[in-house]
Amino acid sequence: MRIAVNGLVLSNKNTGAGRYVIDLINGLNNEKSKEVILFTDSNLRESGIITNEIVEIYDTGLIQRFRPVRLAWENLLFPRVLRSQKIDLLHAACFNLPFNISCRSIVTIFDLTFFIMPQVHEKSKVIYFRSRIPPTLKRADKIIAISEQTKSDIISLFKVPAEKIEVVYIGVGKQFSPSADSKALEWIKIKYGLPEKYILFVGTIEPRKNLINLVHAYARIKNKFAHGLVIAGKLGWGYAELFETVKKLNIDGVFFTGFVPDEDMPLVYNGADVFVYPSFYEGFGIPVVEAMASGVPVVTSNVSSLAEIGAGAAVLVDPRQVEQISSAIEGILTDKSYAQGLVKMGLERAARFSQEEMVAKTFNLYYKVLAGC
Repeated sequence: MRIAVNGLVLSNKNTGAGRYVIDLINGLNNEKSKEVILFTDSNLRESGIITNEIVEIYDTGLIQRFRPVRLAWENLLFPRVLRSQKIDLLHAACFNLPFNISCRSIVTIFDLTFFIMPQVHEKSKVIYFRSRIPPTLKRADKIIAISEQTKSDIISLFKVPAEKIEVVYIGVGKQFSPSADSKALEWIKIKYGLPEKYILFVGTIEPRKNLINLVHAYARIKNKFAHGLVIAGKLGWGYAELFETVKKLNIDGVFFTGFVPDEDMPLVYNGADVFVYPSFYEGFGIPVVEAMASGVPVVTSNVSSLAEIGAGAAVLVDPRQVEQISSAIEGILTDKSYAQGLVKMGLERAARFSQEEMVAKTFNLYYKVLAGC
């Protein structure tokens, strides 16, 4: 049995879908690893991003470094390569299933914001994915949805039978856990120029993440606390307005770290007194679980999958209401027992999202599809 995983989305700076593929591949045990071929740049193993030494890599090299070339290869030449490699099943791990493949297939759908909130994406991506997702959903043997919200969206928008969709929650690694290493925490603050006390956001800087409202919320409470606002993540698109907002508000407590490598993220979480993720829409919201697993109280949105993932363990707010965001942050920073209660519930909630379970459920689905179930 030969299983192909499309890893063309991977790079040296992975978020969202890229992190999902990495965790899936690196989480395989040796026996299952022997059955998998990962289509990606082989340099990612050499750089330590792919740590599983058993998984076979089909080197796509420069193909995936240039988006137009990657998309052309994925849709036109990839099917031929799958046939030449005698692949039995393709896991299209990021939305797109190429036409004319001869093997069985599974596709992972993270969210359907290209249809629900097209304004939060670049127009070119909206046009592309709106043309590719509907036929992909129709042709795939099975669909993985990363939350019940995403499953519900797939059914309501495209009338896909519920039995064709499996919900497999994204798992969070054991490296995300509370740390009492004061020296390491001090070191990470020095490395990234972080303030002694801070409120944290982690994610790509783009309109969907609602960072302008977060900055306004921070401005409302800044003078009440000695906390800075740390925004950790790489630049996406449409970020200029955020920087203009910070400048207009004339607040000096906002810190931008840029992209933070995986090995540093657990400590960045651990240094925070509160984590805020006020996104307008998410298919899952990995940083919410990472923060909870790190023992940090969480404020997140009461919409989309965020309400599902944070249920009972995070403070849920209307992302469009700046006052709600600021009040939630203030409540945590002023009431230690309340914050400690959120930490306890967060740790319990995060334990439900393990990488081991994600890998096991995904591979069980592979076998079901190959067996024709």
